[in-house]
Amino acid sequence: MRVFRSLTCVAFGVAILSGGAGAVPVDGKVEPAYGGSLSTQTTQTSRGDADEYFASELDEAFGFVTGDTLYLLLAGNYNRFSSELLPAVNQLQLYIDTGPGGQNTLSSSNPNLGLSVKLPTMTGLQFDDGFAPDYWFASARESATGLYCHFAELPAGGGGAGQFLGSSTAGSMGTLAGGVNPLGILASVDNSNTAGVTAGCDASSGAGVTTGIEWAIPLAAIGNPSGAIRVCALLASIGTEGQVSNQVLGPVPPGTCAPGSASGVNFANIPGAQYFTIDVVTSAARTTWGRLKSMYR
Repeated sequence: MRVFRSLTCVAFGVAILSGGAGAVPVDGKVEPAYGGSLSTQTTQTSRGDADEYFASELDEAFGFVTGDTLYLLLAGNYNRFSSELLPAVNQLQLYIDTGPGGQNTLSSSNPNLGLSVKLPTMTGLQFDDGFAPDYWFASARESATGLYCHFAELPAGGGGAGQFLGSSTAGSMGTLAGGVNPLGILASVDNSNTAGVTAGCDASSGAGVTTGIEWAIPLAAIGNPSGAIRVCALLASIGTEGQVSNQVLGPVPPGTCAPGSASGVNFANIPGAQYFTIDVVTSAARTTWGRLKSMYR
């Protein structure tokens, strides 16, 4: 009977902790399921400190795969721009490499998705050697409470499909409305952070920030990868020409100010890896199962 009760507790615990799609609330806050951060900012932000109204910074990256869903949380601050008539939005861009193919250098024939989301303005941006993203996700605060999200494919030859996924509002648990989103991608923002890196170009730490922009992306939306997923996250302003900030994860070295026009940025020439890795095989559910088994041996 004691063994039966123990095994029942283990099964119940696994059912709660391994979950699957929808197991983690998509509310812009780090949950225990994320574990430790995958990448931490080491450089001050060229986009202003967190106590400044228009500031943007990229402090830490968290991510894991459970069931059929990739969860990503990019902790930091993200300015709003629409009602204040800022000339260029600070956009969080995610470049996701899931396998062969992709674009090590961004093509000029990528889709142009609208007034504030002009992926072709990032043409010429070059990534680290061996990193060639297959998919692009972008999000920006275009109202006081709204997060507006976009998606595009990045095939090697360019010309991939793209669409406006929709927008979410505070308290919506990431549901995107008003766009084309057949796979049910979720995204939400919590912009309450007042910590993290300071303003400038010198050394600083983003450690300890646990709120920001959160995504739940069905693996079907990124080609159902079975191996490691690599992500380059960056803040860019989208005007007539894309401008890359010094807020990148993996981070650029302390002392690096904004690299500038996307067409002139080559991450291969910057020390360190400007991406981080999520291991699909070693998901949160499996590590949790191992911990639970060890408790009952």
